[in-house]
Amino acid sequence: MSDRAGGSRQPALGSVAKPSIRGIAVADLSAVLGAVVWLAMTVTGELAAIERALALAPLVLVPLALRTAVTGAFEAPVSRLTTTAIWLQPVGALLFAVSLVVPSPALLAAALATPWLAVTGLLGLAALARIRVRSGLTLPETAIDAGFAYVSVGAVALLLAHLDLTFWFDRVIIRLTAVHFHYAGFVLPVAAGLTGRHLGDRSRGFRTVAGVILVGPALIAVGIAFSPLVEVVAVSLFTVAVAAFGVVVLRRVVPTCSRPQRLLLGISAVALPISMALALGYGVSTFTGRSLGLTISTMVALHGSLNAFGFGLCATLGWRLSVQ
Repeated sequence: MSDRAGGSRQPALGSVAKPSIRGIAVADLSAVLGAVVWLAMTVTGELAAIERALALAPLVLVPLALRTAVTGAFEAPVSRLTTTAIWLQPVGALLFAVSLVVPSPALLAAALATPWLAVTGLLGLAALARIRVRSGLTLPETAIDAGFAYVSVGAVALLLAHLDLTFWFDRVIIRLTAVHFHYAGFVLPVAAGLTGRHLGDRSRGFRTVAGVILVGPALIAVGIAFSPLVEVVAVSLFTVAVAAFGVVVLRRVVPTCSRPQRLLLGISAVALPISMALALGYGVSTFTGRSLGLTISTMVALHGSLNAFGFGLCATLGWRLSVQ
């Protein structure tokens, strides 16, 4: 990792070499091929709005984030779990995307989505293993571990949607839950962790912001499931935290980066608070019963697009430029 990305890092003792093919990282190859698949499915009209955001995460964002986050800090035997996940990720992501265009509910769609659950499960196990062996709370690494743990919830949510096990929710809510845990649950905590690595930050303010980012996705999901009041409170706190996080990135990270990385991380830092402000407005309208013009379809178009492209894609591409 370059000096600007938190100091030069040598592989830790006992670490496993990053998986590569002819010197090119598997995660990079997967992201490029995933982008081609995503574009093809989008241009041909195979993916609706929710599915476009949902497919982008495993096909492009997850491999980019893995390429950046999995460094020498992931020592053996933990690195063996992440290495296995990286090798399996391209297949799991492709089958995940195909499952989105199979008519469902259907066992075939569920079967196609199952390998992605295995990939995310490996990441979750890696996160738990790292927490066990790490002494004390190292916030950047804990944030990355939280992202690795959360993403499996998104995989489970899609599997439930394919099986039509929606409980008392509308099926679209289950699919949006899958989106939520791939973006707010995975991309955001990993981005927070990478920011912490970059800054080497131990200030109370940043730790508070990062702490809210870690617990926010779970609290929001609980609110959506059981209580509009909890949802409004959780989204309010989360919105303030991500706005503060955006300010930290703009003021302390962006000025230290190269021009392309500066542009990408700057866009992501601005897009995220706007996206969360829309989510807060939707939560308030649900709680009060007053329409603010933020219907599900509007949220998918605005909130979803800002999360997927303004934040998710720009953040993962921006941080990818920080490593060799």
